[in-house]
Amino acid sequence: MHIHSLALAATILSSSHGVVDAQYAKFTGSALASRKLSDSSSDPAAATPSPTPNEPDPNDPGIELKHFRAYPSSHTCDSDSHALPFNNQIRGVNLGGWMVLEPWITPSLFYQFLDGNETSVAMDHYSFCEVLGPEEGNKQLRKHWETWVTEDIIRELAESGAVNSLRLPVAGCTDGALDYVDQLLDWARSYGLTVLFDVHTQVDSQNGFDNGGRTMNFEWTKGINTWPRELTTFQHWPIRAANWMGNFDPHAVNYTDINHENIEHSVRVVQDLVDKYHDHPAVLGIEPVNEPWELTPLHLLKQFTPETWGGFMKGCPDRALDTREFIALLHADIYQAWMDPAPRTTFYGNACSQKNQIALMEREFGPVVVGEWSLATDNCAMWLNGFNDNLPGFPRSPCKYIPCSSPYMNNDNYTQPGTPIDAGKGLQGPFGTGMSGPSFGLCPVDRDWMTERQNRGEGGTSWVMDPPEAPRGRDGTDE
Repeated sequence: MHIHSLALAATILSSSHGVVDAQYAKFTGSALASRKLSDSSSDPAAATPSPTPNEPDPNDPGIELKHFRAYPSSHTCDSDSHALPFNNQIRGVNLGGWMVLEPWITPSLFYQFLDGNETSVAMDHYSFCEVLGPEEGNKQLRKHWETWVTEDIIRELAESGAVNSLRLPVAGCTDGALDYVDQLLDWARSYGLTVLFDVHTQVDSQNGFDNGGRTMNFEWTKGINTWPRELTTFQHWPIRAANWMGNFDPHAVNYTDINHENIEHSVRVVQDLVDKYHDHPAVLGIEPVNEPWELTPLHLLKQFTPETWGGFMKGCPDRALDTREFIALLHADIYQAWMDPAPRTTFYGNACSQKNQIALMEREFGPVVVGEWSLATDNCAMWLNGFNDNLPGFPRSPCKYIPCSSPYMNNDNYTQPGTPIDAGKGLQGPFGTGMSGPSFGLCPVDRDWMTERQNRGEGGTSWVMDPPEAPRGRDGTDE
């Protein structure tokens, strides 16, 4: 299982008994804060993980709560039959792109950076604030917060009957952001929805992606271009790194030192969220870290997160594991959008085959929440792999192009910077190692799946010859 695809725990703060006891909320939150990161060695490779005890210390009397006793020394519980495990069916939706900016989710917010240079281009939440400055950056963010998620949207989700929970990715502190978060929680409570906090970014980025808050190990390459010399270019993917837990050496492929200050900051963030929101009835829980990359020091990650496999919170009520996935159904580390092109039946089969691994996680830990999923089967979505960039070799199929989305913040009193997109211009820089972006007013999106053809079923090779955009009446994407 790739750890970058898994948020390794969710601390559940509400329960079937009503609002959880504040003392238990303190226990679940301080479980992170009290877990000592045992790596005191300057050599990360020499560090050994501290075992997570399955039994409490003999001198630990525990904390007596209504239906169970919690033991801080082992982060486990003894419970009676009333303390049922978390067993609610979560039918949720992510409020992506709201509190954590990702160019592929809100592309029109980043149109203003097209044709920019080294000092005027933003590619993620961090550089958005850095390039625009505190006054203009906060002005645009507040307009974005007011527009991207509204009470009408929350009401519509609740009234649809299809959604009973909201997953809220959050980033570092941005002036005014918590006011909007508080408002969202109150809306959710009013309409009978729960909210799962997702700490989506970490200091110096836990994965080096824009969705980690900051694109790490990024460099401008215009100065080394031999042809054409006038292009503003950059590279990210070939040299990407994540520096949340320390400095990564790409040659040795490990961390040369561990940044305990960053890790402790992350622990404090989780504790602050618990302290502030443990008694809000809409709060379902907290995911302490989202998608740490695959080269994160595993022994430190296990100590940071409520360790799933080591008996952490064994016997405690209302806990769940959240997977991170972009597939048709369920799994923890398969992203079908990054798979090789294949017949439709291949994607169906791959998705259905993941249920065994989900069942394994449930046996080892308990209930599993699929925190993210998508029906995407290609990499065509604009800026999915970064602003004006793409993974080398992607997308692997021709993409469909449609008129670029309209700016969502424009009204009589406000015009979104950089909008509308200039339909008279082709691809604009800066240019990364891959290509993705608006061209003559058109933007790339997922290609269509054609309706099945008689005697040429989807298990065959007819999909190879299908155009990115299905002819009228032949779009079978929803079949």
